[in-house]
Amino acid sequence: MTIILIFVSLAWGLFAWKKPTNAVLWFPILLPTYVLRGNIGPFPTTLLELTLLAMLLGVTIAQGKTVWLSGLKKIKPWFVPVLFWVAVTVLSIFVAPNHIAALGLWRAYVLEPLLYFILLKATLRHEEDRRVLVRSLVIIMTIVAVWAIFQFVTNIGIPHPWDVEILKRRATGPFPFPNALSLFAAPIAALCFGTAAFVKKDAVSAKDLRLSWIGFAAGLIATLLAKSVGGTLAILTAVFVTLIWKKRTRFLTLIATGITVITILLIPTLRTPIIHNLSFQDWSGKVRLIIWNESWNMLKDRPIFGAGLGAYPEVIKPYHKATFIEIFQYPHNIILNLWSETGLLGILAFALIIITWFRLSLKPASSLTVHRSLFILPLIAILIQGLVDVPYFKNDLAILFWIFAALI
Repeated sequence: MTIILIFVSLAWGLFAWKKPTNAVLWFPILLPTYVLRGNIGPFPTTLLELTLLAMLLGVTIAQGKTVWLSGLKKIKPWFVPVLFWVAVTVLSIFVAPNHIAALGLWRAYVLEPLLYFILLKATLRHEEDRRVLVRSLVIIMTIVAVWAIFQFVTNIGIPHPWDVEILKRRATGPFPFPNALSLFAAPIAALCFGTAAFVKKDAVSAKDLRLSWIGFAAGLIATLLAKSVGGTLAILTAVFVTLIWKKRTRFLTLIATGITVITILLIPTLRTPIIHNLSFQDWSGKVRLIIWNESWNMLKDRPIFGAGLGAYPEVIKPYHKATFIEIFQYPHNIILNLWSETGLLGILAFALIIITWFRLSLKPASSLTVHRSLFILPLIAILIQGLVDVPYFKNDLAILFWIFAALI
C-alpha cells in the first residue's frame, strides 16, 4: 500500500510542477484520500498528506519563492489570528503527554492545512480560479454522494454497526463513520446553495449554476443518508440564512417558516420526534450529555491548557464513569474540542479566526459575480454542526476549513 501511495503522490507532484495552478485548484478532489494510510519508516502517513507535500514541492520548484511571498502577502488580514493559532497549537504539543503523537496531529491539522491555505491564496488570482476551486468541491461531493447512495441501497461497504436493515441504515461514503460523511457534506452544500443564490446570473455560465445546484443536492442527500441530525440542521440553517438575506425571498421565507413551525407544534407525530432529538432524549443525545459532563469535569482540573493535542482519550480515563459507552477521540462539541485540544488560548485563537472570517465576508465585494457574504454560509454550517460534533480536528476537515477561508 505504501508504494502505491508514494507513486500516486509523486504523480500529483509532477502534475503540480507542470501545471501548478490546476494542481492547486483541483486538489480538493483528493480530500477523502486520508482514509488510505501507510507508513514511511516508523512514521504513519496518508495519501492525502503525501499528495499535499508532493504538490507543495512541485509548485515550489515550478514557481520558486515568488508563490509563497505572494501567498503570505495575501493572507495579511489573517496574519495575527493565524500566527496566534499556530503558537497556541505548538504549545499544546508540549502539554500532551505523548509529544510525538501530538506533533503528528499538529502537522495534519495545523501545519499542512495552513501551507495549502497560503498556496491557495497565491493561486486564486481571478474569478475563474474561484469557480474552478468550487467545481472541484462539487465534483468530489457528487462522487461521495453517489457512493453513499450505492451503499444505502445495497448495504455494501457500510461498516458495522451501521450495516443494518434499511430503516436504521446509515451511509458513510468513503469515510469510516456516518458523521464523517455529513461533516464533509454540510458545509459544501451550504456553499453551493449560497453560490446559486447570490451569484449574478448574467455573469456566470448556466453550467456553473447547474453545478452549484448539483453540489447542494449531493451534499443534502449525503447528509440525509448519513442520518445526521446535526448535519441536516446545519444545512437547513444555511438555507434559511440565505433566503432571509435576500430581499426577494425574505418575506416568503418568514411566512413559510412560521407555517412550518405552527404545523409541527400542532401535529404530535411531527412534534414529538423533533423535540425528542433537540432535547437530547435519544440515545445519541444522551451519550453526548454524558461525555460533555465527563469532559467538563476533566477540564475543571485542567482549565488553562486542556489535555493537549490528541490526548483527550488518555486524559479523560479517570473521569470516565459511564463505562457502558466507549471513550471517544473528542468531546463532540466545538468549544469542548478546542478547550481539550488547545486550552483556553486555543478557544480565543479560533474565535479570532472566526471574527476575521465574518469581518472579511461582510466587506463590500469588489467582484462583479459574487457576494463575499456567501462565504459565511459554510462557516455557519461548520459552527452549527460543531455544537454536537467535531468539525475541525480531522485530516480532510481541517483542509476544507481553510479552503473556505481562502475563497473569501
